[in-house]
Amino acid sequence: MENFYELIDVEPFVYGIEFKNKITFSVKKGENPTIIGSNGAGKTKLGEILCGKTVIRGGKMRFSFLPEGVHYEKGKVVKISFESAYTMADYSNMYYQQRFSATENEWNALENKKIPTVKDLLDNLPGEDKEYWIEKLRLDDLFYKTLIMLSSGELRRFLIANILIKKPEIVIFDNPFIGLDKKTREDLNLLFQEIAPRQQMVFIVADIKEIPEVSLSVIACKNLEYFPKMSKEDFLADKNFQDFIFEDSYDGDMTLPEPYHKEERFFKYAAILRNVSIKYPKRTLFENLDWKIQKGEKWSLSGANGSGKSTLLSLITADNPRSYNMDITLFDKKRGSGESIWDIKKRIGYISSEMHLYFRENQLCKKVVASGLFDTQGLFRVCNEEQYEKAVQIMRTFGIGHLADKPFLQTSDGEQRLVLLARTMIKNPDLLILDEPLHGLDALRKERSKKLINQYAGQEDRTLILVTHNQDNIPNCINKHFSL
Repeated sequence: MENFYELIDVEPFVYGIEFKNKITFSVKKGENPTIIGSNGAGKTKLGEILCGKTVIRGGKMRFSFLPEGVHYEKGKVVKISFESAYTMADYSNMYYQQRFSATENEWNALENKKIPTVKDLLDNLPGEDKEYWIEKLRLDDLFYKTLIMLSSGELRRFLIANILIKKPEIVIFDNPFIGLDKKTREDLNLLFQEIAPRQQMVFIVADIKEIPEVSLSVIACKNLEYFPKMSKEDFLADKNFQDFIFEDSYDGDMTLPEPYHKEERFFKYAAILRNVSIKYPKRTLFENLDWKIQKGEKWSLSGANGSGKSTLLSLITADNPRSYNMDITLFDKKRGSGESIWDIKKRIGYISSEMHLYFRENQLCKKVVASGLFDTQGLFRVCNEEQYEKAVQIMRTFGIGHLADKPFLQTSDGEQRLVLLARTMIKNPDLLILDEPLHGLDALRKERSKKLINQYAGQEDRTLILVTHNQDNIPNCINKHFSL
């Protein structure tokens, strides 16, 4: 066939989901289309259709590398997404705090076996070009780490190599640039161009700025309606169509809730870290580090992938057991002086890519948001009507009120990020820690979220720490900077 693959009047079937139209488009070799739309528009659904993970009840899918009438063969069309880590060895049995415990990272006590390192996993993969991908994606620096020790950016690099080594016909990159520092984003863009002559790719993005240079066409979608494919140049030139695709259906005001713990505002420093060090047998993340965060200050925290940002924050959020042995003061109380982890957490709102990855509670979204009142991953107590209303109200503020009664894991990655961001801010905490909070969001939702972050920061007695690799995502309230 002339086209590398094509969809002809395809009618997908997913229980409880109504697609608005039949899907038709064709792709030639080297075209590397980008599927684009706002959060929840149906981008990932189309990726799953191409991967053969969705039932087709009408129409045809044809691939030049598969026999006529066959639209799926394992390993031929694969997708790299946020959840891809769950296909890796032992990852689904791990939990967030385990990342900060060296002994648990080395041994799986449940199965009484060593947890494999990046090198162990790579050694078990077949492939003539393995060394090429290890070099291109700078994986040799990660050899001694287990998967759970990888930062979100390092994990994405490993997942990309893990797929490309296997030589699939088509690779679908779902939000390929999120979690990557500037150098790695630039390197990955160049890598896409280098491999384009021999590797067919599809990209899924929620922001026009993230369309890769190597992509030549665009398939736009909105509310599970898929529009005819168009050239990238035509799409970028058509501002009216872009506005239509990303049209905002905002359903709430911009008012943050009242503080949930009103009585505890009396402290001078949110955190003081003196001479803290994090060392592992083969590396030192940071040594003799000092950082004072006074109440009301608004900080950015920066550093390359793997520099230790999330580990440093884990000392403040009380998720890292090493903090007991360090000179750390939180809310004017020395760490280990008798306060419980919940005494600390009730003053803090926290979101990160790692937390998102481990958040697998498939509860209703309003319950996930309400769990932020109690600092648990999932809601394990009965909320009263006022607490549920508080959850739904802040969801409306973030423009996701329509997701209140939808199961969390049935929403898109971008929608999940907004749900977790609402969960983080529901109690209007003393200290708000946002580690890449805008990952995977479309441009309008990024701007709305930045406005809400600025509104939070406009309260003089609230303290903010924000981590991002993208300078465009730094709200204007930030006036102090700490770099690793």
